Amino acid sequence: MSASSRSCVSPVAKAAIALSLFVFILLASPVVIAGSELRVVTSEFPPYSYSAGNSAEGIAVDKVQHILDSAGLESKIEVYPWARTYEIALREPNVLIFLIARTPEREDSFHWIGPLIDFDVKLFRLAKRSDIALSNLDQLEFFKVGSLNRDVKGAYLKEQGIDTIGYATEESGVHMLKRGYIDLMPAETNSFNYRVQRLGYSSDDFSVAWELDAISKPLYLALSKGSSPVFVERVQRAFERLRTEEPSE
Repeated sequence: MSASSRSCVSPVAKAAIALSLFVFILLASPVVIAGSELRVVTSEFPPYSYSAGNSAEGIAVDKVQHILDSAGLESKIEVYPWARTYEIALREPNVLIFLIARTPEREDSFHWIGPLIDFDVKLFRLAKRSDIALSNLDQLEFFKVGSLNRDVKGAYLKEQGIDTIGYATEESGVHMLKRGYIDLMPAETNSFNYRVQRLGYSSDDFSVAWELDAISKPLYLALSKGSSPVFVERVQRAFERLRTEEPSE
């Protein structure tokens, strides 16, 4: 190339090319933000998310790992009891949380990325408890109802004026229900059946007492408030790519 040809490239054009190259490199490589790391948390919610040795597994875990890979983000997925998972995401910036219900009370506390799984919630009782025949939720005041601490299911029941007995894990709730310490417990259908079998009980020992349609809505992937805009942008774009890749039902 001659000197005259090189001189045709103006300083402004050179700056634009350099900026474009920088953006390309940024988008194509793992994110490194000075003084911050992305933390990814979820709860024990099989078959969607659960701990397996030192790693996390489950249907939702696989989806989120795909999103992280697509976004060029590296972070170990941590699994805790729900109350701790929720507290971490409430108190710390740069925390990616799943699976979380999107409620009016939580709306301003997170950057909502998108729905990951459906959430089919029912009230379960022992099959032999034929005396528990509900025609409305008001009748729950005559029974002992359990609920997971800091969870949307218990919060909904309390909004309906129903006192609940809290437990730290859903497994504890299943044990309490089977042993008669509580009469009813709200749970997501697939997760409840999975836990029952995992704990060595028979699904025939339990039955549905009431369907909680009001809170049977998708569970989300979200980022905590104060998170880096780079993380928000990366995760949002990767989520949208995953959604276009998934087969339509």
